[in-house]
Amino acid sequence: MAERAMTQEVATRDTYAPSRRMQSAAAAERVRIERALARLDSRRTTLARELAALDDGRAELQDQLRALNRLAHEFADDAKPKTRPRLSVVPETANGSSNSESAVLRGARIRETAVRVLAGTPDAQGPVHYRTWFELFTRHGFMPAGKDPLATFLTQIGRSPVVERTSGAGTYQLDFAFPRRARSRLTELRSELHEQQALAPDAGVEDLAAARERRVRLTTELAATERALEEALRSLGDFEP
Repeated sequence: MAERAMTQEVATRDTYAPSRRMQSAAAAERVRIERALARLDSRRTTLARELAALDDGRAELQDQLRALNRLAHEFADDAKPKTRPRLSVVPETANGSSNSESAVLRGARIRETAVRVLAGTPDAQGPVHYRTWFELFTRHGFMPAGKDPLATFLTQIGRSPVVERTSGAGTYQLDFAFPRRARSRLTELRSELHEQQALAPDAGVEDLAAARERRVRLTTELAATERALEEALRSLGDFEP
């Protein structure tokens, strides 16, 4: 009799089917979880954008701090003789008008205009001291907005994607190869993003979460690289090294 009872119990377990009420509850719970995950994904994307904006603001403040530190050192070394690169400076503004009245620029327009001015000189490929560059900039009829135009100018050129520091104190150099590198990186990012969207049919929870996190990182870098390339193209224009 015990053997018959065990056989009935096994058969009952194997043939058990959940009721319609349980099936409906499970389906409703699945929908709820999927919606909750979608909300979390949306929130995660928003937070990633906010974090990128905070990083940009922090980087700007760090650039300003470094600019002030460099200015402090420069002021202390004003009495020392300095060797500056020779540039061909045009005594008129870019549109040919008199430079008696300067055009006041703000933000990205400062660095983009500064790059165009320097790129139009015969010595654009060589290093330039930021004071010489600032003089060239103002002689073309432009002036950075702010209480300290030189500090503002120094901060802005340090944020340009096509400007890089050199080993010389206070000297910078244009990076004409940046657009080519940026385009290559964009191709890589788009390829990686496409791969992350093609998940295996049997992907588990951990696989989905890792892929989603990777897509957020790739999307953030992709947007930042596109913005940098756009600014580089606006700054360099048709100038060739």
